[in-house]
Formats: sequence, structure tokens, C-alpha cells
Amino acid sequence: SSVLSSQEISSVQSSTQLFNGMTVKARSAAREVIATYSVDDIFIELIIQLPSNYPLGSITVESGKRVGVAVQQWRNWMLQLSTYLTHQNGSIMEGLSLWKNNVDK
Repeated sequence: SSVLSSQEISSVQSSTQLFNGMTVKARSAAREVIATYSVDDIFIELIIQLPSNYPLGSITVESGKRVGVAVQQWRNWMLQLSTYLTHQNGSIMEGLSLWKNNVDK
């Protein structure tokens, strides 16, 4: 489990994928990825945490700051990202790309 979570975090750190207006930081010691997205006056922060028994345990997706986003819309985005990461075996970077596309819409 620790090897798989380390590989996932390092793939985020070494990713060359660039997002317009979004920064992605990976912290391997905490097994988490923090994405910060800003558009105009809207700032959104998303925290993805890998469990100690990854990939057997569920990935936790939490909200940091979410200024300018309706609660129901935020829940929908969080549910879509959680479902993608947990049940469709998607990578974190692919999930963040999906999440960003939803936010852009």
C-alpha cells in the first residue's frame, strides 16, 4: 500500500500537465494532493487524501476554501470526483482534470 500511494503522489509531483488557473501540490509525507483553482474573484481549494491502505481504502476528497460556489453545486463536483477516483480507478491528475472541466462549465 505504501508503495502504491508513493507512486500516485510522485506521479502528481512529476506530472507535466498544466492547468490554466489551477496549481497542484503534492505532499508525500501526508499522502495528500492540494489543488487551488482561481477564476476572477472565485478561489477554490480541494484536498485529496490517500488512505494508509490505498488502494483498498477510499480516497478522501475534502473542500478547503470555496468562495463564490453554491453548496449544492460544490457537493455535485465533490461527488463526481470521489466517484471517479474511488470506483473508476482514475489517476488523481485525470480526476483533477475532470473536476476542473466541471468547474469551468
